[in-house]
Amino acid sequence: MKIGSKLSFRNKLQSAFIALAILSILITGFFSYTTTANILQNNALKLTQDTVVKSAQIVDEKLNKLMLVMMTFMINSSFQKMLKDASSGNDRAYFTHLSNMDNVFSQARIAEPLIQSIYISTPIGEFYPLSMNRNRATAFEDTQLYRRIADEKRNVWIEGHEDQLFTGNRRVVSLILQPIAEYPVRDVYVVVNVREDGLRKIVGSSNEGGSLRFLLDASGALVYNESEPLIRQTSETRLVADMAGANTSGFTSFELENRTYLLNFAKLELNDWTVVAIQSKASVLKDLNVVKWTILLIAGLSLIVTVLLSEWFTRFLLRPLQRLQLVMKRVESNDLTARFESRDNEDELAQLGTRFNRMLEQIVVLIDEVKAAESSKRSTEIKALSAQMDPHFLYNTLNTIYWKLKLNQVEHSQRMVVALSRLFQIGLNKGQEMTTLRNEIEHARQYLALQSDCYENLFRYEIAVRDESLLDQPVPRIIIQPLVENSILHGFDSMESGGEIAVEADVGPDPDSWFIRVRDNGRGMDRSAVGSLYAQDSDDGYAVSNLLSRLQLCYGDEARLAVHSGIDEGTSVEIVMPRRGEDKHE
Repeated sequence: MKIGSKLSFRNKLQSAFIALAILSILITGFFSYTTTANILQNNALKLTQDTVVKSAQIVDEKLNKLMLVMMTFMINSSFQKMLKDASSGNDRAYFTHLSNMDNVFSQARIAEPLIQSIYISTPIGEFYPLSMNRNRATAFEDTQLYRRIADEKRNVWIEGHEDQLFTGNRRVVSLILQPIAEYPVRDVYVVVNVREDGLRKIVGSSNEGGSLRFLLDASGALVYNESEPLIRQTSETRLVADMAGANTSGFTSFELENRTYLLNFAKLELNDWTVVAIQSKASVLKDLNVVKWTILLIAGLSLIVTVLLSEWFTRFLLRPLQRLQLVMKRVESNDLTARFESRDNEDELAQLGTRFNRMLEQIVVLIDEVKAAESSKRSTEIKALSAQMDPHFLYNTLNTIYWKLKLNQVEHSQRMVVALSRLFQIGLNKGQEMTTLRNEIEHARQYLALQSDCYENLFRYEIAVRDESLLDQPVPRIIIQPLVENSILHGFDSMESGGEIAVEADVGPDPDSWFIRVRDNGRGMDRSAVGSLYAQDSDDGYAVSNLLSRLQLCYGDEARLAVHSGIDEGTSVEIVMPRRGEDKHE
């Protein structure tokens, strides 16, 4: 034990880490398992991606073939003759066209078995295979097919739905085409209904890896009906719609009901549909279960050995730490005289205890400094309150109210009482040091209104906030009223009338700052008097140094106060403060 006490704390830790080194097996096993799982997952994603891309190519080829069949259909002479009569409104040959078109319908369905039915809507009537039963209860204009083509004005693919044009309620995917013609044709639409189950077979429901494949439209909705719950839940996440917005293909993993799934997608070139494949990550990684349990068994045995070996090392290493802990508990109980004493003067713990003792000494010094700063802050707050509760101001105000009442100026007196009440209400600010510029402006306005009633015709005032977003800026309370008070009591003391006070708030040249400026046209001051304002602490009035001290307490060096004045040139006091809150410009 004596030999151990002379070792450095680093050497003691190294000795403990040797005994705990077996834990590295767990770390190695974890990273081995994670790396293997990531490799298997990436390989599965890449293999599935190849399948999805090929499936998308097959679907594209099939739909392109369908488009080619329909292009051939629309350049057929029977179709073109019907189209010409439809464009001119000639319906006399309607039944002839209906009979001639039946052969064209049959040829198209033989050329592409995926076609369930073809329907043509024209101004002279509708055309469809005579072998199919038209659903007379539903007009084409009342179906979602017509609404879609009317809105989009182009060839449109309609996702899976029940066929409303023909009887049987078969589920189909529809393609609505505008006819090919050498002359203008209006209100002619060609509807091709594709068998939904046939399209599902082309996409394929699963592959050898156990993934499910399906089609989604641009919004992430299913193109055709799917009974598999996992497919419906995946489409509801809208994940594919977000990913496929800027990518033609890709893959990712996502969480669904506390399970991880691997997702692959590839967009079709013909339209905005996307072939999607999804598979469970657990099924991909099922072969790793043996490796996982082997790693866990080895890690468990290593943990048992580590716990047994670490017990002795823990007791050995914690002895000096426990002594330091006792000292900290004494400090926690406000005993700042507690000090750490070490029996080992050579290791790092002894040096830590020495630094802890120095920290306690620094804390004692800082506490004294904080008490002094707090005392100074309270003093400035008391002076701030005393400024708005100046007995001379109260005496003048109440005396003015009294005489106005004597002169039966009741309404005027009532306004003064309300203004005085509002002045104190805003100034007290529920005991909070910070308020908003809106309240400060209102406080100064009430004060100026009262003073203009007390000193009639002595001055007039103007208050302007150039940028209304500044009204919600936080400011220390009672910073404007002392400045306008100085203008009245000192700037206008030798004047009987003609005084002017302007209070202005605006954004500074730097968009991160703003300013409040109070200007008057009073007698002004010379340079020496302006310089003394920053140092004087007057008992009569509200000294500039007091206001500057409060600004520094709130903003530090970010706030500035500048006084500009000259004999018979008036005085201007400008306070610059940093912008705070959401309205700060970027």
